[in-house]
Amino acid sequence: MDNFLMLLVSAFLLFEILYKAKLVKVNDGFFDAKNSLAMRGFWCLIVILVHVPAAYTNRIQDMIGSFAYIGVTFFFMTSSYGLTLSHDKDPDKIKKFWRKRLPKLLVVSLLINLSFAILNMIVFGDAITLKNLFTINGWVIWLIACYFAFWLSHLIFKQSYSAKILTVLLVIIGSIIMYTLNRNGIYKSTIWATECFGFIWGILLASKRDVFTVFFLKKWQIKLLISCCIAGILGVSYLRFKPIPIAGDYLLKIILGLAITLFVLVFNTRVALGNRINYFLGKISFEIYLVHLGVFHLFSRFDFWNSSSVFIISGMVATMIIAYLLNNVSGMILKQVNKVLV
Repeated sequence: MDNFLMLLVSAFLLFEILYKAKLVKVNDGFFDAKNSLAMRGFWCLIVILVHVPAAYTNRIQDMIGSFAYIGVTFFFMTSSYGLTLSHDKDPDKIKKFWRKRLPKLLVVSLLINLSFAILNMIVFGDAITLKNLFTINGWVIWLIACYFAFWLSHLIFKQSYSAKILTVLLVIIGSIIMYTLNRNGIYKSTIWATECFGFIWGILLASKRDVFTVFFLKKWQIKLLISCCIAGILGVSYLRFKPIPIAGDYLLKIILGLAITLFVLVFNTRVALGNRINYFLGKISFEIYLVHLGVFHLFSRFDFWNSSSVFIISGMVATMIIAYLLNNVSGMILKQVNKVLV
Protein backbone atom coordinates (compact mmCIF):
# COMPACT_ATOMS: atom_id res chain seq x y z
CA MET A 1 0.00 0.00 0.00
CA ASP A 2 2.85 2.40 0.82
CA ASN A 3 4.42 1.87 -2.59
CA PHE A 4 1.06 2.29 -4.34
CA LEU A 5 0.30 5.56 -2.58
CA MET A 6 3.80 6.91 -3.23
CA LEU A 7 3.42 6.03 -6.90
CA LEU A 8 0.26 8.15 -6.84
CA VAL A 9 2.29 11.00 -5.32
CA SER A 10 4.89 10.56 -8.09
CA ALA A 11 2.13 10.63 -10.71
CA PHE A 12 0.72 13.81 -9.20
CA LEU A 13 4.15 15.46 -9.34
CA LEU A 14 4.46 14.62 -13.04
CA PHE A 15 0.91 15.81 -13.69
CA GLU A 16 1.53 19.01 -11.72
CA ILE A 17 4.46 20.06 -13.88
CA LEU A 18 3.43 18.63 -17.28
CA TYR A 19 -0.29 19.46 -17.33
CA LYS A 20 -0.89 21.97 -20.15
CA ALA A 21 2.82 21.91 -21.07
CA LYS A 22 3.32 22.78 -24.74
CA LEU A 23 6.12 22.09 -27.17
CA VAL A 24 6.70 25.31 -29.10
CA LYS A 25 9.26 26.60 -31.58
CA VAL A 26 10.35 29.27 -29.11
CA ASN A 27 9.19 29.59 -25.53
CA ASP A 28 8.55 33.34 -25.41
CA GLY A 29 7.87 33.07 -21.69
CA PHE A 30 11.20 31.40 -20.95
CA PHE A 31 11.97 32.04 -17.28
CA ASP A 32 9.57 34.95 -17.04
CA ALA A 33 7.51 35.52 -13.88
CA LYS A 34 4.82 32.94 -14.73
CA ASN A 35 7.23 30.35 -16.04
CA SER A 36 9.52 30.48 -13.01
CA LEU A 37 6.45 30.50 -10.76
CA ALA A 38 5.30 27.24 -12.31
CA MET A 39 8.66 25.60 -11.68
CA ARG A 40 8.81 26.91 -8.12
CA GLY A 41 5.46 25.24 -7.57
CA PHE A 42 6.94 21.93 -8.67
CA TRP A 43 10.22 22.14 -6.79
CA CYS A 44 8.67 23.17 -3.47
CA LEU A 45 6.87 19.80 -3.39
CA ILE A 46 10.13 17.95 -4.03
CA VAL A 47 11.74 19.83 -1.15
CA ILE A 48 8.95 18.67 1.18
CA LEU A 49 9.85 15.03 0.50
CA VAL A 50 13.48 15.35 1.56
CA HIS A 51 12.52 16.49 5.07
CA VAL A 52 10.26 13.59 6.00
CA PRO A 53 11.27 12.37 9.50
CA ALA A 54 13.45 9.26 9.41
CA ALA A 55 10.75 7.11 11.05
CA TYR A 56 8.42 7.69 8.09
CA THR A 57 10.74 7.57 5.09
CA ASN A 58 10.40 5.04 2.27
CA ARG A 59 12.30 4.11 -0.86
CA ILE A 60 10.23 6.12 -3.37
CA GLN A 61 10.10 9.21 -1.17
CA ASP A 62 13.85 9.01 -0.61
CA MET A 63 14.52 8.67 -4.33
CA ILE A 64 12.40 11.72 -5.22
CA GLY A 65 13.71 13.70 -2.27
CA SER A 66 17.30 13.18 -3.40
CA PHE A 67 16.63 15.83 -6.08
CA ALA A 68 15.49 18.39 -3.50
CA TYR A 69 18.83 20.18 -3.46
CA ILE A 70 18.19 21.09 -7.10
CA GLY A 71 14.93 22.65 -5.96
CA VAL A 72 16.74 24.75 -3.36
CA THR A 73 19.30 25.69 -6.01
CA PHE A 74 16.40 26.74 -8.23
CA PHE A 75 14.92 28.95 -5.47
CA PHE A 76 18.25 30.76 -5.12
CA MET A 77 18.43 31.12 -8.90
CA THR A 78 14.96 32.65 -9.34
CA SER A 79 15.72 35.16 -6.58
CA SER A 80 18.96 36.42 -8.13
CA TYR A 81 17.50 36.28 -11.66
CA GLY A 82 14.69 38.65 -10.68
CA LEU A 83 17.04 40.91 -8.72
CA THR A 84 19.46 41.19 -11.63
CA LEU A 85 16.81 42.01 -14.23
CA SER A 86 15.17 44.53 -11.92
CA HIS A 87 18.43 46.31 -11.12
CA ASP A 88 19.61 46.32 -14.74
CA LYS A 89 16.38 48.10 -15.73
CA ASP A 90 16.48 50.61 -12.87
CA PRO A 91 19.75 50.89 -10.89
CA ASP A 92 18.14 53.39 -8.50
CA LYS A 93 16.02 50.58 -7.04
CA ILE A 94 19.04 49.59 -4.96
CA LYS A 95 18.16 52.50 -2.63
CA LYS A 96 14.88 50.77 -1.68
CA PHE A 97 16.34 47.26 -1.78
CA TRP A 98 15.76 46.17 1.82
CA ARG A 99 12.47 48.03 2.16
CA LYS A 100 10.97 45.83 -0.53
CA ARG A 101 12.47 42.42 0.34
CA LEU A 102 13.26 42.18 4.03
CA PRO A 103 9.68 42.67 5.34
CA LYS A 104 8.33 39.70 3.38
CA LEU A 105 11.07 37.37 4.56
CA LEU A 106 10.76 38.37 8.20
CA VAL A 107 6.98 38.83 8.42
CA VAL A 108 6.28 35.41 6.90
CA SER A 109 8.97 33.73 9.03
CA LEU A 110 7.77 35.25 12.31
CA LEU A 111 4.10 34.61 11.48
CA ILE A 112 4.83 30.93 10.87
CA ASN A 113 6.86 30.73 14.09
CA LEU A 114 3.97 32.24 16.05
CA SER A 115 1.40 29.97 14.40
CA PHE A 116 3.24 26.75 15.25
CA ALA A 117 4.12 27.96 18.73
CA ILE A 118 0.40 28.46 19.40
CA LEU A 119 -0.51 25.10 17.81
CA ASN A 120 2.03 23.21 19.90
CA MET A 121 0.86 25.02 23.02
CA ILE A 122 -2.79 24.15 22.38
CA VAL A 123 -2.22 20.53 21.32
CA PHE A 124 0.69 19.50 23.54
CA GLY A 125 0.88 22.19 26.18
CA ASP A 126 4.33 23.39 25.10
CA ALA A 127 5.56 26.69 26.47
CA ILE A 128 6.00 29.56 24.03
CA THR A 129 9.62 30.70 24.15
CA LEU A 130 11.51 33.56 22.56
CA LYS A 131 13.57 31.00 20.64
CA ASN A 132 10.44 29.47 19.12
CA LEU A 133 9.12 32.89 18.15
CA PHE A 134 12.21 34.55 16.75
CA THR A 135 14.40 31.79 15.27
CA ILE A 136 14.83 32.41 11.56
CA ASN A 137 15.15 29.44 9.23
CA GLY A 138 18.75 28.82 8.13
CA TRP A 139 17.88 28.95 4.45
CA VAL A 140 16.23 32.35 4.91
CA ILE A 141 19.39 33.59 6.62
CA TRP A 142 21.46 32.29 3.68
CA LEU A 143 19.14 34.06 1.24
CA ILE A 144 19.46 37.30 3.21
CA ALA A 145 23.25 36.86 3.11
CA CYS A 146 23.11 36.52 -0.69
CA TYR A 147 20.86 39.58 -0.85
CA PHE A 148 23.43 41.45 1.25
CA ALA A 149 26.21 40.48 -1.17
CA PHE A 150 24.11 41.73 -4.08
CA TRP A 151 23.17 44.97 -2.30
CA LEU A 152 26.70 45.73 -1.11
CA SER A 153 28.23 45.02 -4.52
CA HIS A 154 25.82 47.39 -6.26
CA LEU A 155 26.52 50.11 -3.70
CA ILE A 156 30.28 49.82 -4.23
CA PHE A 157 30.27 49.66 -8.03
CA LYS A 158 28.21 51.82 -10.32
CA GLN A 159 28.95 49.53 -13.26
CA SER A 160 26.61 46.57 -13.25
CA TYR A 161 29.29 44.21 -14.64
CA SER A 162 31.70 44.88 -11.78
CA ALA A 163 28.92 44.58 -9.21
CA LYS A 164 27.91 41.20 -10.59
CA ILE A 165 31.50 39.92 -10.41
CA LEU A 166 31.81 41.05 -6.78
CA THR A 167 28.46 39.45 -5.90
CA VAL A 168 29.61 36.15 -7.39
CA LEU A 169 32.93 36.30 -5.50
CA LEU A 170 31.20 37.07 -2.19
CA VAL A 171 28.77 34.16 -2.59
CA ILE A 172 31.64 31.79 -3.45
CA ILE A 173 33.64 32.97 -0.43
CA GLY A 174 30.61 32.53 1.82
CA SER A 175 30.02 29.04 0.44
CA ILE A 176 33.63 27.98 1.03
CA ILE A 177 33.59 29.36 4.59
CA MET A 178 30.37 27.52 5.48
CA TYR A 179 31.58 24.29 3.88
CA THR A 180 34.83 24.48 5.85
CA LEU A 181 33.03 25.16 9.13
CA ASN A 182 30.67 22.26 8.50
CA ARG A 183 33.41 19.87 7.38
CA ASN A 184 35.41 20.56 10.54
CA GLY A 185 32.40 20.11 12.82
CA ILE A 186 32.31 23.75 13.91
CA TYR A 187 28.87 24.34 12.43
CA LYS A 188 26.79 21.16 12.13
CA SER A 189 23.44 22.36 10.78
CA THR A 190 22.45 22.34 7.09
CA ILE A 191 24.61 24.89 5.29
CA TRP A 192 23.40 25.02 1.63
CA ALA A 193 27.04 25.52 0.60
CA THR A 194 26.43 24.03 -2.85
CA GLU A 195 22.81 25.09 -3.35
CA CYS A 196 23.69 28.78 -2.92
CA PHE A 197 25.50 28.59 -6.27
CA GLY A 198 22.03 28.87 -7.74
CA PHE A 199 22.28 32.56 -6.84
CA ILE A 200 25.26 32.74 -9.19
CA TRP A 201 23.51 30.81 -11.96
CA GLY A 202 20.58 33.26 -11.74
CA ILE A 203 22.85 36.26 -12.21
CA LEU A 204 24.54 34.64 -15.21
CA LEU A 205 21.23 33.63 -16.79
CA ALA A 206 19.72 37.09 -16.37
CA SER A 207 22.85 38.66 -17.90
CA LYS A 208 23.05 36.27 -20.87
CA ARG A 209 19.43 35.17 -21.29
CA ASP A 210 19.18 35.95 -25.02
CA VAL A 211 22.56 34.35 -25.77
CA PHE A 212 21.50 31.24 -23.82
CA THR A 213 18.16 30.80 -25.58
CA VAL A 214 19.53 31.46 -29.08
CA PHE A 215 22.32 28.92 -28.59
CA PHE A 216 20.13 26.12 -27.23
CA LEU A 217 17.25 26.63 -29.65
CA LYS A 218 19.51 25.57 -32.51
CA LYS A 219 19.52 21.76 -32.75
CA TRP A 220 17.47 21.73 -29.55
CA GLN A 221 16.82 17.97 -29.47
CA ILE A 222 20.51 17.12 -29.72
CA LYS A 223 21.55 19.64 -27.07
CA LEU A 224 18.74 18.49 -24.79
CA LEU A 225 19.95 14.89 -25.14
CA ILE A 226 23.57 15.89 -24.54
CA SER A 227 22.68 17.91 -21.43
CA CYS A 228 20.62 14.97 -20.15
CA CYS A 229 23.51 12.55 -20.68
CA ILE A 230 26.00 14.88 -18.98
CA ALA A 231 23.68 15.24 -15.97
CA GLY A 232 23.24 11.46 -15.85
CA ILE A 233 26.98 10.73 -16.00
CA LEU A 234 27.70 13.33 -13.33
CA GLY A 235 24.87 11.92 -11.19
CA VAL A 236 26.37 8.42 -11.29
CA SER A 237 29.82 9.87 -10.59
CA TYR A 238 28.48 11.78 -7.61
CA LEU A 239 26.95 8.64 -6.09
CA ARG A 240 30.37 7.01 -6.28
CA PHE A 241 32.64 9.88 -5.29
CA LYS A 242 30.53 11.96 -2.87
CA PRO A 243 32.38 10.59 0.22
CA ILE A 244 35.56 12.29 -1.03
CA PRO A 245 36.07 15.64 0.77
CA ILE A 246 36.01 18.79 -1.36
CA ALA A 247 36.33 17.05 -4.76
CA GLY A 248 33.31 14.81 -4.26
CA ASP A 249 30.97 16.30 -1.68
CA TYR A 250 31.51 19.91 -2.76
CA LEU A 251 32.94 20.54 -6.25
CA LEU A 252 31.26 17.55 -7.93
CA LYS A 253 27.95 18.35 -6.25
CA ILE A 254 28.12 21.96 -7.51
CA ILE A 255 28.86 20.77 -11.06
CA LEU A 256 26.06 18.19 -10.88
CA GLY A 257 23.64 20.86 -9.66
CA LEU A 258 24.64 23.08 -12.57
CA ALA A 259 24.27 20.20 -15.05
CA ILE A 260 20.75 19.27 -13.88
CA THR A 261 19.72 22.94 -13.76
CA LEU A 262 21.09 23.39 -17.28
CA PHE A 263 19.08 20.39 -18.52
CA VAL A 264 15.90 21.87 -17.02
CA LEU A 265 16.60 25.25 -18.64
CA VAL A 266 17.36 23.72 -22.05
CA PHE A 267 14.12 21.74 -21.80
CA ASN A 268 12.30 24.96 -20.93
CA THR A 269 13.56 26.89 -23.98
CA ARG A 270 11.03 25.02 -26.13
CA VAL A 271 8.60 23.58 -23.61
CA ALA A 272 6.20 26.14 -22.13
CA LEU A 273 5.14 25.21 -18.60
CA GLY A 274 2.31 26.52 -16.48
CA ASN A 275 -1.13 25.64 -15.18
CA ARG A 276 -3.41 26.64 -12.33
CA ILE A 277 -1.98 24.06 -9.98
CA ASN A 278 1.69 25.02 -10.20
CA TYR A 279 0.86 28.73 -10.37
CA PHE A 280 -1.05 28.33 -7.11
CA LEU A 281 1.75 26.34 -5.47
CA GLY A 282 4.38 28.73 -6.82
CA LYS A 283 2.68 31.72 -5.19
CA ILE A 284 2.82 30.04 -1.78
CA SER A 285 6.13 28.19 -2.31
CA PHE A 286 7.99 30.30 0.27
CA GLU A 287 5.34 29.54 2.88
CA ILE A 288 5.32 25.87 1.88
CA TYR A 289 9.07 25.66 2.42
CA LEU A 290 8.83 27.12 5.92
CA VAL A 291 5.56 25.45 6.96
CA HIS A 292 6.31 21.82 6.05
CA LEU A 293 9.05 21.53 8.68
CA GLY A 294 6.62 22.54 11.41
CA VAL A 295 3.90 20.26 10.08
CA PHE A 296 6.15 17.19 10.04
CA HIS A 297 7.41 17.97 13.54
CA LEU A 298 3.84 18.38 14.80
CA PHE A 299 2.52 15.25 13.07
CA SER A 300 5.44 13.10 14.23
CA ARG A 301 4.40 13.71 17.83
CA PHE A 302 1.25 11.65 17.27
CA ASP A 303 1.69 7.88 17.48
CA PHE A 304 -1.28 6.72 15.40
CA TRP A 305 0.58 6.67 12.06
CA ASN A 306 0.86 3.12 10.77
CA SER A 307 1.80 4.01 7.20
CA SER A 308 4.73 6.00 5.85
CA SER A 309 2.83 7.18 2.77
CA VAL A 310 -0.25 8.26 4.75
CA PHE A 311 2.00 10.33 7.02
CA ILE A 312 3.71 11.92 4.00
CA ILE A 313 0.53 12.65 2.05
CA SER A 314 -1.23 14.03 5.14
CA GLY A 315 1.78 16.23 5.82
CA MET A 316 1.87 17.53 2.25
CA VAL A 317 -1.86 18.33 2.20
CA ALA A 318 -1.73 20.02 5.62
CA THR A 319 1.33 22.00 4.53
CA MET A 320 -0.43 23.36 1.43
CA ILE A 321 -3.56 24.33 3.38
CA ILE A 322 -1.66 26.06 6.19
CA ALA A 323 0.71 27.74 3.72
CA TYR A 324 -2.24 29.14 1.76
CA LEU A 325 -3.94 30.50 4.89
CA LEU A 326 -0.74 32.07 6.21
CA ASN A 327 0.03 33.53 2.79
CA ASN A 328 -3.27 35.41 2.92
CA VAL A 329 -2.67 36.60 6.49
CA SER A 330 0.90 37.69 5.75
CA GLY A 331 -0.33 39.48 2.64
CA MET A 332 -2.67 41.64 4.75
CA ILE A 333 0.08 42.35 7.27
CA LEU A 334 2.57 43.25 4.55
CA LYS A 335 0.14 45.75 3.01
CA GLN A 336 0.08 47.64 6.29
CA VAL A 337 3.84 47.36 6.74
CA ASN A 338 4.47 48.66 3.23
CA LYS A 339 2.19 51.64 3.86
CA VAL A 340 4.29 52.57 6.88
CA LEU A 341 7.58 52.09 5.01
CA VAL A 342 6.46 54.08 1.99
